[in-house]
Amino acid sequence: MSTYRAVAAKLRRLSIAVVVAIAGAAAIASVAGFAGRWWWPLDLAANFRPQYGAGLALLAAALIALRAYRCGSAFMAVALLNLVLIWPYLFGVHPGIAADTPRLEIVSYNVGISNPERSEVMEWLRSEDPDVVFLYESSFEWEDSARVAGLPLSLVALVPGDRLAGITVLARASVDARVVAAPFDVREAVAVSVNLEGERVTVLGLHPPSPTTSSRAAERDRLLTEAGDWVAARGAPTVVVGDLNATPWSYAYRSLCRRGGLADSLRGAGLQPTWRAGLGPLMIPIDHALYTPDLVSGNRRTGPSYGSEHRSLVVEVVWAPRRAV
Repeated sequence: MSTYRAVAAKLRRLSIAVVVAIAGAAAIASVAGFAGRWWWPLDLAANFRPQYGAGLALLAAALIALRAYRCGSAFMAVALLNLVLIWPYLFGVHPGIAADTPRLEIVSYNVGISNPERSEVMEWLRSEDPDVVFLYESSFEWEDSARVAGLPLSLVALVPGDRLAGITVLARASVDARVVAAPFDVREAVAVSVNLEGERVTVLGLHPPSPTTSSRAAERDRLLTEAGDWVAARGAPTVVVGDLNATPWSYAYRSLCRRGGLADSLRGAGLQPTWRAGLGPLMIPIDHALYTPDLVSGNRRTGPSYGSEHRSLVVEVVWAPRRAV
């Protein structure tokens, strides 16, 4: 009996050590994410707050079950910190849009230049019937597919001829889309002005580089900073959409929202992760739709991926109630 107890005690200590090691690594990464302003790898760490929150809560519960109460309580506190940060997205108030309200439906979709499922994407766009479409990592093959598909959408902005990939914009004739000059890198940004109830709304599509190196992270941050400043300087009703390669908990993303005075359509709509498609609970939300106070979103959802690493994003925007009065 004493041998059994000794073995059980040893297994308990080993189990506690393993769980503490895993939870400790997650907790360190979680806390380090708050310092993303100063070092880009730490900003990457901030992207996984939903996973930290859920994972640490489970690990803390396991430690408490193993009677490691102090460790369990400490890790549970870190889990709750992450859950507090994602709470507004899970349970915030998201306004509804009355069925008869005129709206602008926008599709934002990183299709992937090497994705062979172009015809499937075009058929989905036909069934979705949006007003404006932004395709990132597009190419002349994607643009040819759009022409051949005979969609009720016109090609408004094309990938520059000296590039293999870029941003393609399609729009319905009724919104009278016009390209707007943007004072920053047009290779990764395209702005169009469209009609909504007789007034103009600018839709800015962005696709900054993925922050996989120091230089690429700096380029992403620069583009998001310049986009926020551009939106603020214009002072016009604006929607910002795109594969921003950042989650709502990234410092670069928060800086974009703060500089541009932009509201996040994701708040109150659920986490709606978009990348990497197919990874289930490991996916994170890096495709976004933001808007100035003149506007509001009441219908935001993710669509299919059709061979892309990203799920598509569909968002509907209308004039804000106080703007409509």
